[in-house]
Amino acid sequence: MAGDEVLKPTGGAVRRFALRYWLAIALVVLAAIFIAQNRARQRVHVLWITVEYPMWLLLTAMLIIGIVVGLLVHRRRRS
Repeated sequence: MAGDEVLKPTGGAVRRFALRYWLAIALVVLAAIFIAQNRARQRVHVLWITVEYPMWLLLTAMLIIGIVVGLLVHRRRRS
């Protein structure tokens, strides 16, 4: 019967679902380790401004800036 086939769970979808969660958990653990190991405060001088922040926050800010610049350059090349 066609109705019985709909109720059967598919093994592939369950494995992909579990893999996605395991990958998310692994990334969160790696982020926590990164933050724990990079808590030392660093001074950064930009023009006349001097700021002091934890190293992990500075590296995260640079990552975000790099992603934004990459997206902006990528969009301009498509046009």
